[in-house]
Amino acid sequence: MNGTHAPQSRYFWTVLTGCLVLGAAASMYAGQDAFWDTRNYHLYNAWAWLTDRYGKDITPAGMQSYFNPLADIPYFLLGTGPLAHAPRWLAALQGLAFGLLCFVMWRIAVRLAAAQRRPFGIGDAAAVLIGISGTMAVSQLGSTTQEISLAVLVLGSLCLLLPTPPDASPGNRAGARTLIAGLCAGVAAGLKPTAIVYGPALAVALMCAQGISRRSIKNLLLFTLGAGVGFFVAYGWWGLHLWQTTGNPVFPMFNHLFHSGLTSPEEGTDGQFRPRTVWQWLFYPFYWAGKNKGVVTEPPFADPRLAVAMAALCAMALFRIAARKRTAFATQAPEGAAAARALVGFAVVAYVGWLGLFSILRYAVPLEAVTGLLILLALRSLGGAWLARKAWREPFAMALAFVAIATSTSYPGWGRTPYADRVFAIDVPAVEPGSLVLFAGSPVGYLAPFFPHADQLEFIGIARFTARSHGYGLWHQMAQRIRDHKGPIYVARRTGAEYAEEWALLNELTGGRALEDCRPIRSNLESGKSGKDRSMGLSLCRLGPDANG
Repeated sequence: MNGTHAPQSRYFWTVLTGCLVLGAAASMYAGQDAFWDTRNYHLYNAWAWLTDRYGKDITPAGMQSYFNPLADIPYFLLGTGPLAHAPRWLAALQGLAFGLLCFVMWRIAVRLAAAQRRPFGIGDAAAVLIGISGTMAVSQLGSTTQEISLAVLVLGSLCLLLPTPPDASPGNRAGARTLIAGLCAGVAAGLKPTAIVYGPALAVALMCAQGISRRSIKNLLLFTLGAGVGFFVAYGWWGLHLWQTTGNPVFPMFNHLFHSGLTSPEEGTDGQFRPRTVWQWLFYPFYWAGKNKGVVTEPPFADPRLAVAMAALCAMALFRIAARKRTAFATQAPEGAAAARALVGFAVVAYVGWLGLFSILRYAVPLEAVTGLLILLALRSLGGAWLARKAWREPFAMALAFVAIATSTSYPGWGRTPYADRVFAIDVPAVEPGSLVLFAGSPVGYLAPFFPHADQLEFIGIARFTARSHGYGLWHQMAQRIRDHKGPIYVARRTGAEYAEEWALLNELTGGRALEDCRPIRSNLESGKSGKDRSMGLSLCRLGPDANG
């Protein structure tokens, strides 16, 4: 075994344990997740699948009611079951994903150093710290968004695809590693299609690492097979369910292609954060390097990581063009150059795919995580001879880069709440069994499982997605359900000017019937970390009688 690789292998379990403890502790410290999406669909979707609500409810969580619930089920089961009265332990358990992210990034850095036939050092550690301290990973640790879990799968796949010296892993089964890497990529995309951009990026990384040969083509086919199987296992059953119930296997997304009669024929993806000018398309990361709001995500934040990494890669490319005969990477080991090409290829293709399809930074945790390693690669490429003359220069430069980036970073807040005696301390006024409950003013969908006798109720969500479905099947289903319902009808609502559209839709669907006997809904998920109430007048009202008889 190669001498530079062995010491890191001996630390495997120690580092893994330390990373998991770090993730659990950081998540517990951050507070309980109360993100908008958690309150809108992550809880409802898990409950809907577990209790088979698909014939009873109509979009209680808006368009997100149709998202794959598989990844949400463990959190819901634990939070309403064995850990219902242990919110801190549940938060710690959720934080393990961040610990795994830290560990996987350490393994990638170790493999990269081994491929370059050099010991893992302070510069590598600083590169890992730059990546794992990014705004999107840190701000989402412990949350139900699953972006960190997906990043673990994606980066785990990348780690498996990175080449190492032949003597570093005797008896290595490259084919099995490639197949497993594909499985990881496919499962990530199946659990949440926002990870779909990373499959092609990983395939490019594989080809960058192995070049064009009969062996690499075979491995590419293995990777594609694994990705297909992984995606089918994670999403196939849900896609079939959507196909049977809506006529669109990714409903309501890309309905302009599948033409389900339930809603309008629109693409459905959120394009509000895509670049708006040529300069943004070319240099988008520089637009959120400083404090900003609404560029690539909703809350204010600042993160220079991707901007620095982009500048470093561009400088490295220009250097290679100018030098011509020089290699792009400061290493003579062929495995080192291949590993560096794979990392760069992955980052470039993933960034282009993410930029064109989403431009929502929450989905870019894998990209954010590798920024430190990209900066390190550029530093070693540009300053190879200068760095080699003094051993302290590389670690000093990377440590300085980490400090500069960390002090320029401002983290966003997605919604945390103080711990209560229960994970879900939600008290909804009782309604008669057989009632129909309308949700107006998102997010409200998470309340459904916590209604007394929820299994005997029906729920309809009236959100902005309802407006998109006006005149289509979903709208007609809602109107008929409300019109034909014989029992009491209630409205769980939020008040505020931002919900004017939902209120107009509610009035149209109910014929302007008045609301009576309004009672407050109490929920611990409606309090910010400061304890401030964010419920926006969350209440439950009875729908008055139809004035037209």
